Amino acid sequence: MNLLTYTHIFAGIISLIVAPLAMVVHKGGNAHRLWGKIFFWCMTWIFVSAVILSAVKWIPFLLLIAVFSYYSVYIGYRALYLKQLHLGKGVAWYDWAMSAIAGIFNFSFVVWGAYKAINGATSLGLLAVGFGLGGLMMVRAELSRYLKPPASKFHWFYRHIGSMMGGFIASVTAFSVQVMHFMPGVMQWIWPSLVGVPLIIYWVRTYRKKLEKGSQLAELVEIR
Repeated sequence: MNLLTYTHIFAGIISLIVAPLAMVVHKGGNAHRLWGKIFFWCMTWIFVSAVILSAVKWIPFLLLIAVFSYYSVYIGYRALYLKQLHLGKGVAWYDWAMSAIAGIFNFSFVVWGAYKAINGATSLGLLAVGFGLGGLMMVRAELSRYLKPPASKFHWFYRHIGSMMGGFIASVTAFSVQVMHFMPGVMQWIWPSLVGVPLIIYWVRTYRKKLEKGSQLAELVEIR
């Protein structure tokens, strides 16, 4: 269990380093792909190790953050392989399975959080409800894309940006809660979202405006 804990922490540190590197280099280039893949596989191990650690040591919030962040990263990574989703093609059985599992977990977090809030652990309960509802919104949005193909052929590009960034925000949140104790309790949880979500909105809107005005995606990012 100690080894598992150390590898979990190590993967978390690496993910916090490589994610910003993937953001600042040329999108779609070799460096972007390298850092992005390292980030994805670090998040995969963080998820696997967190599930084991949270089950053995019973740390519900570790499990919550792990499921929330990894599902976001998963759909962001899978978006690159679902470029024909607007044509109704590409969805695999494991995409449905991941959404179903994430939906069950997040619904459970909402119920557990409500129970905690009612029984006196108000802050913990409300945070669990908030993350659970956020996770359910992600699941609903992804299932909607599977059932009703998106209209834009650039859907995968916007989804990749938003979801990978969402996973990174969740990873920073976990780091903040564990390390940044000099901040007020609630701020430890919400500052990454307060910074990251506006950036996601800005980047997606910027790319969307350029593409709607006639720019080619190949002019903005490297396509393979």
